Amino acid sequence: MGIKLEELAVIFKALSDETRLRILYLLGIRPLCVCEIMGALNITQTKTSRHLIYLKNAGILTSSKEDRWVVYRLRDDLPKEVRDILKQTITLLDKTGEMPEIGNRLQTILQNESIYRQTFGIDGCKVRKRA
Repeated sequence: MGIKLEELAVIFKALSDETRLRILYLLGIRPLCVCEIMGALNITQTKTSRHLIYLKNAGILTSSKEDRWVVYRLRDDLPKEVRDILKQTITLLDKTGEMPEIGNRLQTILQNESIYRQTFGIDGCKVRKRA
């Protein structure tokens, strides 16, 4: 299955924004809901949702309803070449000085399950370690 030039252009446009790159990094760790991304990036719900919709419309993300929450994840049915681009991008993001701090904030949010559950009404879970 190939990819069209137009589709590739849409993906690269979606990746041309710093906030969307940060979201890509977080979703490379594990699927997340809007409130987890908001907390890790310290941005508003409106801004978070707008960027998630942009990434979803670009075909990079998928979402599913889990209880009352919408959980976003990287699509696993993308062509191998596109998955490789996303993986390489996440690897590059991991090398920036900003990403460890964002990852640490996410880890803190997910480790404080009881506080987070009371605040947002969802279950936290552990972040998978990067290889």
